[in-house]
Amino acid sequence: MNTVIDEAQFDAIVSGFYSAATGTCSWNEALAPVHAAFGTRGTVMQSVDLQTGRLLHHAHAPRDNAVLDYLRHWHERDPRRQKLLAEPTLMIDRWWHCHEHFDDDFASRDPFYQHFLLAHGTRYLATTATLVSPTLLTSFTLELPAARGPLSMEERQLAERLGRHVAEALRAHERVRQLAAQALAGHELLDSFSHPMWLLDGDRFVFYANAAAREAQRADERLGSNGQRLLLAQPADADRQLGLALNQLALGRHGQRALLSLRQRPSDPPSWLHLQALAPGRVLGAFGDRPRILATMFDPQQTRALDAFALGDLFGMTPTEARVACLLAEGLSAPAIAAQLGCAQATVRTHLRQVLFKLGATRLADAVRLLRQGEALWARPAAWADH
Repeated sequence: MNTVIDEAQFDAIVSGFYSAATGTCSWNEALAPVHAAFGTRGTVMQSVDLQTGRLLHHAHAPRDNAVLDYLRHWHERDPRRQKLLAEPTLMIDRWWHCHEHFDDDFASRDPFYQHFLLAHGTRYLATTATLVSPTLLTSFTLELPAARGPLSMEERQLAERLGRHVAEALRAHERVRQLAAQALAGHELLDSFSHPMWLLDGDRFVFYANAAAREAQRADERLGSNGQRLLLAQPADADRQLGLALNQLALGRHGQRALLSLRQRPSDPPSWLHLQALAPGRVLGAFGDRPRILATMFDPQQTRALDAFALGDLFGMTPTEARVACLLAEGLSAPAIAAQLGCAQATVRTHLRQVLFKLGATRLADAVRLLRQGEALWARPAAWADH
């Protein structure tokens, strides 16, 4: 096959790259015309953390369930990936073609080629990469069927032209995110909280961290960073769970939540990382014009036992329910709470029923005892987190 596209088609493909870089469309959409033009099995964009080997971003056109199979079972057996991660300079700002390194004899004997690529109709790979930051490498890859064959010389020239625009678009993408991290009204709001808070996207990019978050990253061994990306150093598997949760929330609806335990050992005090998806139109654009994920760290050693904000986030209480819970713990009766809040006793009783339900208590006395137990209270969201 020899790909032939005119200048108008070339310009449309390049325009798609820059649209994806600025958030006008997704990378999956931007890659679709490349897939069509080259007759690929798949056109892929991947970002990898060079320090940890973690996959931070993945786009694929067309969408394919083979990707999940690859991530779960086959990426560690991919000889192409192993070679490129060992020597990433082989493809930085240049094209690398797998058949020049792994010939047909190798492919006929290698389990990855025979048991994975063959099943998915793929044989050849052509890829280039951009070093977006000192630790972030993003690859642009054409996966090609055996029947289609490797890229011809004319196609290589076309791919090189496109690759240069991909590199510029990726660098623009990073610059856009840097600009978006400049001060907004919502940032000043987050600084008013004593809880560590981060504004993230699905790739862990930190658009903003309040003063408490910056201090936590400096002093808390469980937290780490790679450039402007948030990492969880401890406990074991927490960082993988963070990546999965962020990916899900990035695609989710406004208000969707996730809760990650930061407890390193069963004997440690409970602490949690609460994640919530924010849609710009639902928060008055206070945090920018793109979806964000608000991460809040709740640690009983820094959090008052009866913190209405923490109660609301960790137990899914409304602000009024959380306020009622705090007043209940202070020993106020339903009539006294109603008088303080300036509402009917029936309204307070409705809120109390929800407080009991969300705390997992059956009697007011049990709820009061739980609310006064300090750390024992913060251990309770485990059931919600596992839901």
